[in-house]
Amino acid sequence: MLATFVLGAGGMWVIMSTSAPEKQVVPRFVPAPPQAPRSASEAPDVSQLPPAEAARTLADWNYDRQNWAHAVEHYQEAIARGADNADVRTDLGNCFRFLRQGQKALEQYELAQKENPQHENSLFNQASLYAEVLHDDDRALSSAREFISRFPQSPRVPAATELINRLSKRRK
Repeated sequence: MLATFVLGAGGMWVIMSTSAPEKQVVPRFVPAPPQAPRSASEAPDVSQLPPAEAARTLADWNYDRQNWAHAVEHYQEAIARGADNADVRTDLGNCFRFLRQGQKALEQYELAQKENPQHENSLFNQASLYAEVLHDDDRALSSAREFISRFPQSPRVPAATELINRLSKRRK
């Protein structure tokens, strides 16, 4: 009986080992070769982005390179296509500021504040714009004080305080 069992088990092993399906070989993952990095002067590919996001991406890219006029065009396009928010308005305002168009910058900062009264950057930039570009110390002081009052925990409070101190000394 033992011999029958051994012969049966051995025979079964032979059958199973010869008729077993071959193991599938999973190809080893080979990563694609790295692509050459984009040139710093090459605009990002926005062809797959929705129009508003594409315009904002190009605006940000131009902003980062201080191409203010091109950034303005793209921010305005982004706004027209629905990407209108306090960040976009503030960045657009900054572009106008750097292009020495103070009133247009102010308009954008004010629109940003209307869209989002909790937007710190637009109010801080507004105070700075009044002081440094529009030379309206009264409004600069008022905006800086409002900034400190509304955003007392902001890391920019020391800068707003310094602006107030500098303007106060200038007035004496």
